[in-house]
Parts: sequence; C-alpha cells; structure tokens
Amino acid sequence: MKGKICLILSAFIYGVAPLLAKIAYGGGTNVMTLTFLRTFLTLPLLYIIMKIRGQSFRISVKDFYRITALGLIGGTLTNLALYTAYDYISTGLATTLHFIYPLIIISASAFVYHEHIKRVQLIAAALVTAGIAMFASFGGADKTGVTLALLSGVFYSFYVVYMDYSGIDGMDYIKLTFYLMIMMSAGTLVFGAATHTISFSGMNVTGWAFSAFISLLVTAFALPLFQIGVRREGASTAGIVSAFEPITTLIMGAAFLGESMSAAQYAGAAAIIIGITLAERFA
Repeated sequence: MKGKICLILSAFIYGVAPLLAKIAYGGGTNVMTLTFLRTFLTLPLLYIIMKIRGQSFRISVKDFYRITALGLIGGTLTNLALYTAYDYISTGLATTLHFIYPLIIISASAFVYHEHIKRVQLIAAALVTAGIAMFASFGGADKTGVTLALLSGVFYSFYVVYMDYSGIDGMDYIKLTFYLMIMMSAGTLVFGAATHTISFSGMNVTGWAFSAFISLLVTAFALPLFQIGVRREGASTAGIVSAFEPITTLIMGAAFLGESMSAAQYAGAAAIIIGITLAERFA
C-alpha cells in the first residue's frame, strides 16, 4: 500500500507542475529552459544531502551505464519528444498521447519480461487508456506532433520498465536521483544549446523563483516518490497509477485557472479513476 501512496503523491506533484510552469513562463522562461532548470537547480541540494548523510558518490561501471541509459533515453528523450511536440500540436493533445505508456508498460512486461499480468491489470490499463483517449481531440492534428507525442510515451515506458527490471531502483533514491539529474541536465543542455532554445536573458525574479520551486517539487519529491513506488509495486502498477497525473492537472486548472472541462473529459477522468482504483485494490 505504501508504494501505491508514493505513486499517487508523485502523480499529484507532476500534475500540479504544469500549472506552476505557466507562472514561470510568464516570468520570462520557456519550455526548454525550464526543462533544463528543473533537473539542474536541485543538484546542489542533492549534493549537500548526500554529504550530510556521509554517502559515497562512487558508483560501479555497470550502474553508470544503467543510469546513463535511464537518464538519456528515459528522461531526456522523453522530455525532448514531448516538448517538441508542443510546437506542432496543443499541449493538451500532446500530453494525452504521451499517456499511452500504461498500455505499453503492461505489454512490455508481459511479452518482453514474461511477467504474469493479472486480468484486473489488463482491465485497469484498458480503462486508463480509454479515459486518456477521451481527453483528446484529433481534428486536423499535425502528424509530426502526434508522432513525437507518442514517442515520448514510448521513451517514458522504457524509463519505467528499465528502472524496474534493470535493478537500478535498488540504489539509494537520493543517489540515483542525483546522477539521473546530471545525465538529464547534460542531455537537455546539449540539445538546447544546439537548437538555441535555452535562454536565461529574459527571465525575471518570478521566472527564476518558480523554476526553482518546480525543480524542488519534481526532483526532490515527485521523482524519488516514483522510484520508491516502482521498487515496491513494479512497472505495470506504476504505469497505471501514474495516470492520475492528467486528472490532477485538469482539476487544478479548473479550480485555480478557470479552465473548463467537457463532458467527455469528465467521463475520461471517471474511467481513469476506476482503472487506478482497480490497480490499487486488486493488482
């Protein structure tokens, strides 16, 4: 039960982050700059925590390769594909398509790693996928944007499945988070510099403050909570429960930003909640 609570809390924080990001954008930052700062700004804090705990910074060669794969493929490529998709299609549609990953995780766990998938997990994954689809509107959507958004879901599926089956989730979560943030910061910085999409010149105090706040919430809380959840519950359940994130974004957007929800979105939210409840109680 503790693992599922960690996953729900993680999804809630990830769901709130886009709303805080809107404030950061108003402070002069942009999507790519915020993506970099989200991973980079908490590195000093994580370093200090490890020093206080007297924790060794040494990692094995095997762990280095596993962290590199997890950070660059599962982390950096996920963000780059998703945020580049925002240039072609709406953020709502892109985020919706990104959440194809619960179904991919279930399939990969069953067919690649031969995990026994319970019938209730399949039903839960189907409900979550159907619920996510109800959020989407495909009318005239750019094919490049749709493809990139779907690829972001594939990359994130790799992140969840690889973390579970590679054994890297057994590493101390602070230490793992520290090295993942290094890899993701480096990957995002290289891409942003090459495409001239990272800029700090227009940022004011609000932009820096909310970028730092988002970085703290996601890196110090959401990511470690997710790692604990994957360790305790496995990839399949983690993928399903994480779908609580878009519901959080919609509800918080309606409550604090005056954004409206359609009848289909309410129905989709209900399907996701039912699917998550099944995963929690019976999986």
